[in-house]
Amino acid sequence: MKHLIVCPEYPPAEYAGGIGTYVHQISRMLVEAGDTVHVVAVRWKGARVKKECPHDRLTIHRVGEIHAWWHTPAEPGIRARELRGLRESSFPPQAFSFQAALLVEKLIEHEEIDIVEGQEFEAPLYYLQLRRALGLGPARKPPCIIHLHSPMEFIVRHNDWEIHHPYFRTAKRLEDYSIQTADAWLCPSRYLARHSESHYGLPNDSIRVISLPINAAPFIERPKETWKKGTILYVGRMERRKGIMEWILAAVRAARKDARLNFEFIGANCLGTDDLNGDAIIADLVPTDLKHQFHFHGEQKRSHLPRFLSEARLAVVPSRWENFPNTCVEAMCTGLPVIATKEGGMAEMIDQGRTGWLAESADTDGLYEALEQALQTSAANLAEMSMAASASIRKKCDNNRILKDHLAFRHRILERGAIRSKKLVTGQQTDGRELHQNTSVRNRRHNPASKGIALVVTCHNTGDDLNECLDSISCQTRQPVAVVVVDENRSAPGAKQVPGSKKKRGWEILSKPHGDNISGKNLGIQHLLKADINPAGFSFLNAEDALVPHFVETCSEILDHCPDVGLISGWVDFTGNRHDIWIRPCPGFPYQWVFNEVAPFAAVRTGALMAADRFRSGMEGAFEYWDLFNSVLASNWTGVTVPGILGYCRIRKKVYSGSKLNVHRRMRKAMLARFPDLMASDAEDIIMMAEAHTGWLLQQQYFMVQSRLSRAFGRISSRLHPSRAKKRRLNGMNG
Repeated sequence: MKHLIVCPEYPPAEYAGGIGTYVHQISRMLVEAGDTVHVVAVRWKGARVKKECPHDRLTIHRVGEIHAWWHTPAEPGIRARELRGLRESSFPPQAFSFQAALLVEKLIEHEEIDIVEGQEFEAPLYYLQLRRALGLGPARKPPCIIHLHSPMEFIVRHNDWEIHHPYFRTAKRLEDYSIQTADAWLCPSRYLARHSESHYGLPNDSIRVISLPINAAPFIERPKETWKKGTILYVGRMERRKGIMEWILAAVRAARKDARLNFEFIGANCLGTDDLNGDAIIADLVPTDLKHQFHFHGEQKRSHLPRFLSEARLAVVPSRWENFPNTCVEAMCTGLPVIATKEGGMAEMIDQGRTGWLAESADTDGLYEALEQALQTSAANLAEMSMAASASIRKKCDNNRILKDHLAFRHRILERGAIRSKKLVTGQQTDGRELHQNTSVRNRRHNPASKGIALVVTCHNTGDDLNECLDSISCQTRQPVAVVVVDENRSAPGAKQVPGSKKKRGWEILSKPHGDNISGKNLGIQHLLKADINPAGFSFLNAEDALVPHFVETCSEILDHCPDVGLISGWVDFTGNRHDIWIRPCPGFPYQWVFNEVAPFAAVRTGALMAADRFRSGMEGAFEYWDLFNSVLASNWTGVTVPGILGYCRIRKKVYSGSKLNVHRRMRKAMLARFPDLMASDAEDIIMMAEAHTGWLLQQQYFMVQSRLSRAFGRISSRLHPSRAKKRRLNGMNG
């Protein structure tokens, strides 16, 4: 069998967590069993080459920066702009997911991959799954397994972070889609499996539970003195989710009673907030007179861990929420009894009173009571528990049995083939509820007789912008079934002067004297429907818009392939007074209430356009697009965003006068009031998202101003003190 595993954290990596350790171990086990494994990972500084073959059946592919082979001859450099936009988006990790998808598709074709596996965290399989569901990519479609390890939503919730922050919100949306469209699920603990089935609305017992394999962790013989006076060791990132604050408070209570206790902490301090850094938080938790009993060593190399483990008599895993922590596995392997909570796979590893202690609750009181039980255990009993802990975890995580279970699971999934990953999610489920799944409109569906895309261009001048727009239509790899240019006649002379070469193509020119943008669009729709052209969908352009050559072909194929899709968006390359790439996930509620996430020239299925009753009159300031797109989604059509730049939009410099802001408020109110029932169900999310987005924008503006001031002061300092500037340049060259 040929396996492909996508794992950004595969070592060497900037951060190699539990999932990276698992992939490193399981890939070698599969190879030793005679299978072939390809791993796609991030190319960090420690990874010197793009491709390495540590074994003749194991190949590690590294992606990260832009490679020359991404560029396509038809559109030189477009991939470079897309990757730049992804890296500068609110969720930069998706740059890896996009590059990984393109590479994986090539490997599926050329290496005949049988099974694809990826973690849910940061959704590295998202773009592969989305492209597949849209009918893009190779014809060969091996099943996709999602390895549930640490969903971002669970991490954020138990770290007391704001899930509506743009970074976490985007991560959640991509992860939700990736989980929902997996062909199979894998998880190392029953705890997370049951939690995930309930939260994501997956069938009961659908997640296969297989423990993590044991990495090299030899048993450590400890002298009697260690069992009497050894340290109490915490290993892991110091973050709220890990229960580190509750544990420190419990340890402080114990240290107050016994001055002989020593608590060791290994791991990076991630407790910092906007107001306090992590060290200040620790300083507040540990009283001054007890600080000599608490030792914080920060992040350490793995080669240094055996020393700390050998000097410990107890290990602690006090997490508020956890999956199947490697720190617990490794501690038990070396012969350490473990104090842990029941909020994770630790309850599946630890036998109460025989291999460790499980706190009744994850709060300070619960951890303190478990610590007291451990401290009351004699040194002789701790030594016996040491042997039992090591034997127990080695039996549970026996590598031979785990390999056998993996092979049987993967063969079963291969025989069943890809099913869910071929389909779009049409009603994502969260916490067991479907989002706006209105079954009353399921009677409308795809008309197989309809074909192609009709384009309606509204304009009021014949300048360079309009010529570029029309030229981009002429260059389509598949020509639209019809093109109508509507002259709004707001500035003379109007679109009657459209070049004759365009008229020869059969494009029609309509005049709308003293019309507005909305009536011009609706006139174009009405004209084409009367002409009995029967297009599958419509796209609406302004003179400032231009399409990539494959726009019509891509949209036509998606409408044919996906009968539930009523709205096709894409990434936008903005030009003009600013230049950036506009990238959004697939549009849907509740997100679409707060921000319009659909490109202005999106393709709308004809049936969806009719269900939305075309463009609503009275809308201003381009709100007619947002209003229409919301109406399409509210009619239970699925909206998708094609992963790639589908068009360009020239932005004019805007002047935000008081009247324009009033128009904005009035239009937004009219748009949101259109669907009161749907709005009411999402009211809390709408408020929280709006607040989080405002805070994020203010933070971005602060950093931008700070950066500009820093550069300005640097230039002033260089002019006032040229000798210092020269010295800094020399130091930079020599450093």
